[in-house]
Amino acid sequence: MDQASRRQATQTLAELERLRRRTRTRTHGGAWLPALGIAVLLLASCALYDRPFASTNSVSADSPFWAGLPDQQRSPLASYLFWFLGTPLLFAAVAAWYHWRSRALGLRVAWRPFVGTGLGVLLLLAVLAAVPRQEQRLADTLVTNPDYFWLAGLLTPLLPIAAAVVALGWAERSWGLLVAGGWIAALTVWLCGWFPMGYLPGWAIDLLAGDLGAVLGGTSGSFGGRFDWRPGFWLVLMALPLITFAAVRGWQSWRAADDG
Repeated sequence: MDQASRRQATQTLAELERLRRRTRTRTHGGAWLPALGIAVLLLASCALYDRPFASTNSVSADSPFWAGLPDQQRSPLASYLFWFLGTPLLFAAVAAWYHWRSRALGLRVAWRPFVGTGLGVLLLLAVLAAVPRQEQRLADTLVTNPDYFWLAGLLTPLLPIAAAVVALGWAERSWGLLVAGGWIAALTVWLCGWFPMGYLPGWAIDLLAGDLGAVLGGTSGSFGGRFDWRPGFWLVLMALPLITFAAVRGWQSWRAADDG
């Protein structure tokens, strides 16, 4: 093969690679809207709490945590309706968005696992919350029944949202969304798994202080601590990766469309 032929082959391969990247960007460029929609839903849930950002001297929270986090809510019914109506409506809007993109661009994304996972976990939450049990105040549950306390900590509508984001990351082949979903899940399990919200056990304090020997040896002298943040701040922290992803992916999609 002479030099001109090699140069032509190199240019052809480069053009094919450019087209492949452009097609991939256009195919997954619509992920910014569901990510932004979920972030808006998380931020809107701040309104479900009595004092989402203002400090308070006492916290009252009963399980299940229909508002999302273990804090005093304005109305359990309003919280229940917010998540059990708002989440399916959001998923319906996302399905319509992907259907429109498929018809307009001829590019399809496997969005159904995203909707199915979110609705499935939401339905499971409703079933678990409906199981008859003896009513207990959350503050007493920690002492009287630690096993039930952990179950109560998982009965939150934030976990279906986290599961849906992970499924969306799989559908969109996006590590950013997978990490965002894991981030929401980790924060939710931690914040709802201990009371009061934001509690850090002694070993976690030692780990943050760099005392790895105390952690491994089980000789922690710390009684633990707590991040005294209100639920609004935690919800902003959950939504931040989604907002960042939506901004970056939206810009990339706009650039791809502009280049086309």
